[in-house]
Amino acid sequence: MAKACRYFTTPIYYANGNPHAGHVYATILASVLKAHYQQRGEQVKFLTGLDEHGEAVQDKAKELGVSPQKLVDNMAQLWQDEFKKFGLNNDIFIRTTDKNHVKNVSDILTYCYKKGDIYFGEHEGYYCIKCEGFLNSNERDENNNCLVHKRPTELRKEKNYFFKTSKYKQSLRELISQGKITQQERYINELLSMLDSLEGDLSISRPKTRLTWGVELPFDKEHVAYVWFDALPNYVTGIGGLEESRTSPFWNNAYHILGKDILKFHGIFWPAMCLSLDIPLPKLLVTGWLLKDGHKMSKSLGNVVTVEQILHYGRDMFVNFVYRATNPGEDIDISWKSYFERYNSDLANGIGNLLSRTLTMIEKYFSKEIPKYYESKLLSEQNEIVEACKNAINIVTKAFDEFKLSDALNEISLLVSLADKHIAQQKPWEIAKIIDDNSKVQLANILATCVTVLKTVGYLAYSFYPEKMKELLESVGEINVPVSEHFNRASNCLNIKAGFICESIPKLFNRIDIQAELAILEPKSSNEKNKVKNSETKVIGKEKMKEEKVTQTNTQVTETIQIQDFSKVQMRVGTVISAECVEGSDKLLKLSVSLGELGERVIFSGIREWIKPEEVVNHKVIIVCNLAPRKMRFGTSEGMMLSTDTLDGKVNPVFLPEYLKEGAILS
Repeated sequence: MAKACRYFTTPIYYANGNPHAGHVYATILASVLKAHYQQRGEQVKFLTGLDEHGEAVQDKAKELGVSPQKLVDNMAQLWQDEFKKFGLNNDIFIRTTDKNHVKNVSDILTYCYKKGDIYFGEHEGYYCIKCEGFLNSNERDENNNCLVHKRPTELRKEKNYFFKTSKYKQSLRELISQGKITQQERYINELLSMLDSLEGDLSISRPKTRLTWGVELPFDKEHVAYVWFDALPNYVTGIGGLEESRTSPFWNNAYHILGKDILKFHGIFWPAMCLSLDIPLPKLLVTGWLLKDGHKMSKSLGNVVTVEQILHYGRDMFVNFVYRATNPGEDIDISWKSYFERYNSDLANGIGNLLSRTLTMIEKYFSKEIPKYYESKLLSEQNEIVEACKNAINIVTKAFDEFKLSDALNEISLLVSLADKHIAQQKPWEIAKIIDDNSKVQLANILATCVTVLKTVGYLAYSFYPEKMKELLESVGEINVPVSEHFNRASNCLNIKAGFICESIPKLFNRIDIQAELAILEPKSSNEKNKVKNSETKVIGKEKMKEEKVTQTNTQVTETIQIQDFSKVQMRVGTVISAECVEGSDKLLKLSVSLGELGERVIFSGIREWIKPEEVVNHKVIIVCNLAPRKMRFGTSEGMMLSTDTLDGKVNPVFLPEYLKEGAILS
């Protein structure tokens, strides 16, 4: 039986500028999709590249004092070098100056011309050099500025060749309405609106008197192809050319990833061209824009997330934020604070922490050897977790097929939460104190269940974080499994590598110090906050100075204690294993804290106003252990976590260094 085939493409990017965050988003998206479908045993091709012809490139080269060819050669090397840093798995990096592409464009032009779909005519309209096209009245403001690029257009009148888009208007309407161009409902409606406002046919050439940098028309040596009629056929070039597209199983399952700002060209003009060429229509996977703090990124606003910043914090942090935030198609609003919080929550305190906890307990209780399942002794909740792992495979595959990657990541995160909750409820450190066969079986099943979750998460999240998930899988014995067998292996949930010796505990994702990074990235914002705080302090200080002077001496006297009083307070090092908001309280967090050999304590802490649950998980903290248990309506608090005031007026736990031993006494 022949393998299923898929073909993913990104837009080909203009060669007159450097990569930015939007380019990275679309290109990694194609990379993730390719990896996922390879895991399901399909054959996948992935194309990206550069659009190297056109007026914008010609003008940029003139500005720099180099030839257009020299400019695009340099840019092609730069883009490929940058993409390599992100570990992309593209098969093709196409350049529209490639000889095979120039031939393909010529073949396509000839085919459409002979069919009668290209004619010579005159056109007058408002032209946007950034869009590389004439804009209709709905695409310009009252001053004829481009609505996308916020810049003036030029009124141009010239004789060009035109492609008969209007000939295919009714066919396009039916195809769009039936979801055969895109299945994303919001973009179906946008395309229908664009089709209604379509004015005339598509200008597809420029006279050489104005533009020489392009593919010469095979039927008129005095004209070159307009950039979109040169650029869009690159997708066909990628699978071998026009004739190959008629029989290629890859072209029959082609998916174009594109930003919504180029929807008209891909959703109207390109399908019309495909109809003219008598080749199957590809599907569109449309993405929204990346925003920064609610605004479209702009150098003038100073709110650009740079490629260098993305690389500094790593591909995994970027992937986790942009594909978890919302499903492709919606705009994504990036703030550095939420960017870091999401990483700490999902990766450092989520997947990474579960792996670390599980392998640490396997090392401690089973001498580093993964325990086997005792299936007849499985608890109902353990069977439910195994069943959740099986269901997750179906949910994730369905999410990918529907272009809903956020749903896939949410499902993966849910599995991690189930395992964390299971550990907190079963308290394996307590069971380990009981030396009998039944306890050993219970302990084995708890950790085997966690290994199943880790194995499932490793395979399902592999397409998002390939390097780290490979490390995770190998640490639990999943070694040398071909990518095409990943999902087959994952589906056999109870079949873990029992007996495998876990020689090391990888540190997958290092927790990030959010406040420290924000101080570097947003120093102006931090300074302004401090100015406000200092101003408030001065006002309050004047009002309270007298009161403070009066009470200072008394405070010193009443707070004096004897050494024997201090020795009564037993403070130990604890690690916060889990944290959650308490329903019905706007002040309390419920913490599970590990004290090493002393086991775990449940502590209620009134810090919810200042700190989120994910910001305290996995941190070492100071716990007062010998407080009498305090019964509350939410449960019993078995100690107290020490906190203190911060410079910005908040309250924060006192975090301790990682190297301190759990349960150690502070003295």
